Amino acid sequence: MARLSNSFRNLTYSFAGYFLKILVQFVSRTVFIQVLGREYLGLGGLFTNILMMLSLAELGFGEAITFSLYGPLAREDQKAIRGLMQMFRRIYTLVGAFVLAAGLSLTPFLQYFVKDLPDIPGIRLIYVLFVLNSALSYLNTYKRTLIIADQKQYIVSGYTYGCAIALNVVQTIGLLITGNYFLYISLMIVFTMAENLLLTKKANDLYPFLQIQEKEKLSKDLTAPIQRNIRAMLYHKVGYVLVNGTDNLLMARLVDLASVGIYSNYLMITSTLESAVKIVFSAISASVGNVGVTESDEKKLQIFNRINFVSMWVFGFCAVCLMCLLTPFITVWVGESYCFPVTVELVICLKFLLYGLRQPVNVTKSAFGLYWQDRYKPIAEAGINLVVSIVLGIRLGVLGILLGTVVSSLATNLWIEPLVLYRDGLHAPVRLYFKEYGVFMAVTAVAGGLTYWLCNLVGLGGIAGLLIKMIICIVVPNLIYLVCFFRKKEFSYFCETIRRFVARI
Repeated sequence: MARLSNSFRNLTYSFAGYFLKILVQFVSRTVFIQVLGREYLGLGGLFTNILMMLSLAELGFGEAITFSLYGPLAREDQKAIRGLMQMFRRIYTLVGAFVLAAGLSLTPFLQYFVKDLPDIPGIRLIYVLFVLNSALSYLNTYKRTLIIADQKQYIVSGYTYGCAIALNVVQTIGLLITGNYFLYISLMIVFTMAENLLLTKKANDLYPFLQIQEKEKLSKDLTAPIQRNIRAMLYHKVGYVLVNGTDNLLMARLVDLASVGIYSNYLMITSTLESAVKIVFSAISASVGNVGVTESDEKKLQIFNRINFVSMWVFGFCAVCLMCLLTPFITVWVGESYCFPVTVELVICLKFLLYGLRQPVNVTKSAFGLYWQDRYKPIAEAGINLVVSIVLGIRLGVLGILLGTVVSSLATNLWIEPLVLYRDGLHAPVRLYFKEYGVFMAVTAVAGGLTYWLCNLVGLGGIAGLLIKMIICIVVPNLIYLVCFFRKKEFSYFCETIRRFVARI
């Protein structure tokens, strides 16, 4: 019950803050587009991807040390916790310094990242501000990891979303008054520092023993798994960055910066949905880690099946909504000129769905510390992604670049990740997972096709047409899922959980 209570509290705080943040962010993005335009929008996406490449310096230390905290927290071993935090602080200070130095060293070479470098005043100074913000984000941030690992994600969510909302409000006001992009980025730096300092103070209040200056020597029982996991996470980090951090770079180089700006709107929408569902996984990840060190294999499999069932339903529903609503929504929001062709939108939706269906597997793998077993998979994924994206990007533009990501995911993630989880974590036959996956994808294809056809029958445009299509998207796929899955025991479990929760209220 304690794990369920912590997960629910984390979830409630996270969702409340997140949706308020999204509302403010949507208004801020609208003002940004109206004041500065798509080239500035593309510039932000490009610089963010360059800095994502530099984030390779982090090497996955965060995930490895987070996993190592679950045991000491369960045992209330303050010395081990303090030792891990001291290690974390040293590592992240070095990472921040490296990102700053490496990022600044790229300043003279920005023209090589873009097909045609736009005539934006002070473009290199803008990039330097992005680098500074990225480097500062690593300082004093390590203590939030302890709060999250201790199943108190709701505390971090409160500070994170509070600062994000305040930042967006101040940035929007600044743009409306001055139209100055330098002020916009400078405010981002100020709030990054403020968030880290506030979380550091909160962690010190929650865990006073962290302020003891005595250095702790970690035992080999703790350091050996960390070293092994860090070596494995190096591969995962490299693969992740090369897959997720290259789309904007390739678009800027092979197509143009305006396409990066258009794609950034799509990315904001899909990332919003991804983040909303990831809130659920972040809220329960520490609890899953606790399950990994305390429960039987049967219990682990039962909990994973529940998480996987909800994820498939939610991400499938969201993917159908995206396919049917992206064009009408963006047309109403910023105009038809910011829309991609339907083929590109279909690939964006498929990319979103494949990413979403991986989340239960990846969260459980990470919570169980299974980094080493599939360490070469991300490198293979990155290689396939780059080759296919470049070859198809030259021929098909944006469509080809995005297809590279989809092809690489199907060739690697689809089968390797669940195989490792079931073989080494759940100790169950992986065919159970693939059977569920296949049935769900077939049902989603039917639900998506029928919903898209019904939405195309709507003759109205504008806000009225968008609202009608939204109603169709809410009703049709969920009704199909309900008919197909209402007999599953996972569905019954969540219905009973919701019933108990409503009764308590």
